Amino acid sequence: MLTERSTAGRSVSPAQRVEIDAWLRRRDLAPRLRERLEMVKAVALGQAVPQVAQWSGRTKRTVRHWLRRYAQGGVAALADAPRAGRPGAADAAYRRAAEGALGTPPRTLGLPFDVWTSARLSAYLAETTGVRIAPGWLRALLGRWDSVCGRPKHTLKHLQDPEAVAASVEELAAAACKSGR
Repeated sequence: MLTERSTAGRSVSPAQRVEIDAWLRRRDLAPRLRERLEMVKAVALGQAVPQVAQWSGRTKRTVRHWLRRYAQGGVAALADAPRAGRPGAADAAYRRAAEGALGTPPRTLGLPFDVWTSARLSAYLAETTGVRIAPGWLRALLGRWDSVCGRPKHTLKHLQDPEAVAASVEELAAAACKSGR
């Protein structure tokens, strides 16, 4: 059993510390894996297990568990186990198809609209990939993929005659003066 001043910290070699630091610099690191690596690094730097448990918000038993797992299998042992349940339908091919569609104006794909909405994109991807994902879930996936999803703002400003608009503004200003406003 590991003691409060775990020997796991002393058994982390300089090469392992460099590996841990490299993992912690990654931007795509899952938050739970990052937390576990920070626990290992803190103990390796001399912090006691109770201190690590306090700042991490975990129990001492949990901290010891992850230290043991790291000692047995390295960084790979700190990753989450696969979750139960049906695998996600939006795999890498679906993501590439979505990104390709978003990067292409709908008219060039022969579609009768100018702007993608989540419902339109969902229907198009269901037709092209064979995978049907609800528009609401597609919006959530787009958010995870750092794509912006917003509502189109339709305007007729490009159809207005600038001279007629200026004349209308003048008429409104003159009417406001006559009414005493």
